[in-house]
Amino acid sequence: LEVGVARLRGEERQRMLNGELSHRLKNTLAMVQAIAGQTLKHVAERDAVASFEQRLGALASAHDVLLGKGWQAADLATVAERVLEVLDGRDRFRIAGPAVELGARATLSASLLLHELGTNAVKYGALSVDAGTVAVIWTIEDGTLRLDWRETGGPAAMVPKRHGFGSRLIKLGLVGTGGVTVRYEDTGFSATMYAPLLELQQA
Repeated sequence: LEVGVARLRGEERQRMLNGELSHRLKNTLAMVQAIAGQTLKHVAERDAVASFEQRLGALASAHDVLLGKGWQAADLATVAERVLEVLDGRDRFRIAGPAVELGARATLSASLLLHELGTNAVKYGALSVDAGTVAVIWTIEDGTLRLDWRETGGPAAMVPKRHGFGSRLIKLGLVGTGGVTVRYEDTGFSATMYAPLLELQQA
């Protein structure tokens, strides 16, 4: 009985610590956002400021998912759903794949990557028109995760004239080491990302 009581007390203490950690992280991100807003308030290109704030939001969503798992890991499907649900056209995403646990660093990387792809789809790709859809599908083969992002029903994809931070972020892939193939086709934009499953879980 005493062991059971001690365990329950320990779990309650951990929940309280997690709650406090979540509160502090959100406060920190809010402070960064406020500082950035003041620092960049005279920047003429407001889209860049908005992009920065939205990326902070994607990180905040990743933190929330990690917190639910004791800051140890996060389910890829949950990460994808949380990051993409805030975008316009969120009901036109199809997300599917086997259960995959991501380590903390991989969770943050994947959140930023999916946010960037989703934002581009809303601005320029399939979700910029009513009929467009996006499939986010992943599979595991021989210890490697393959994640496919495929847009259909939208305008033809055009190679960007300049490669900004977003493009560089996408090319970093799921764990920041590359392994990405992007395609700009008449049928729409698509990307395929590969990463060793063990690296994703340990990152």
